[in-house]
Amino acid sequence: MYRIKQDQRTIRSCQLIYDALATLIPKKPFSKITVTDVVETAQVGRTTFYRCFDEIEDVLRMRCDQVFDELMATIKLYKTENRQPERYPVLKPMLRYFYLNSQIIELLLQAGRLDILQQSFLQRSAPFQSFAAEQLDISEAHFAYMVRMRISVMSTILARWVETGKKEAPDQLADELMRIHAQRPTITDFM
Repeated sequence: MYRIKQDQRTIRSCQLIYDALATLIPKKPFSKITVTDVVETAQVGRTTFYRCFDEIEDVLRMRCDQVFDELMATIKLYKTENRQPERYPVLKPMLRYFYLNSQIIELLLQAGRLDILQQSFLQRSAPFQSFAAEQLDISEAHFAYMVRMRISVMSTILARWVETGKKEAPDQLADELMRIHAQRPTITDFM
C-alpha cells in the first residue's frame, strides 16, 4: 500500500523514489532490488520511503494509478473531440497515450509484474461497474467477468506492442485490431 500526502515535499520524494526504481529495474533483477538500493539511488532517507510505501511494488502501484488517472483524462478528451460513436472508444486514445508514455509498462514487463497494471485498471474501473452493468442489462457478476477479460486483453495488447518496440502507429494498430475483431473467429474455427 502507498500513502501519498498532497504536499509538495511528499510528492517530490515519491517522484525521486519512482525515478530511482526506474533507474534500477533495467540494471538489476526486480526481485533483487532492495529498499536500501532505492533510497540510496533516490538520495532520500529510509524513513521517507516507509512513510510513503510499504514495499517496493507499491512504488509501481502508485505510478500505475497515476497513469490510469492520466489515461482517463485522455479518454475523456478524446470522446469530447470525437463525437461519432466508435465500437471500441477506448482503444485509440489508450494506444495514443501509451505510445508517448510507455515507461511504466516497460518497467512492469522487466519486473515481471504486469499484474500490477491489471490490478490498477481493475480498481480504478470498480466505481463504474454497477452503472455500466445496469446500462447494458447484464448482471454485475457477469459484467465483472467481462471487465476482467477486457483488462486482460488490453494489458496483453499493450505488453506485446511495447515488447515489439511500438512499431505500428497507435491508430494503425487500433484499426487493425478492430478489423480482426470484426471478423470474429471462434475457437472452433481453429479446431
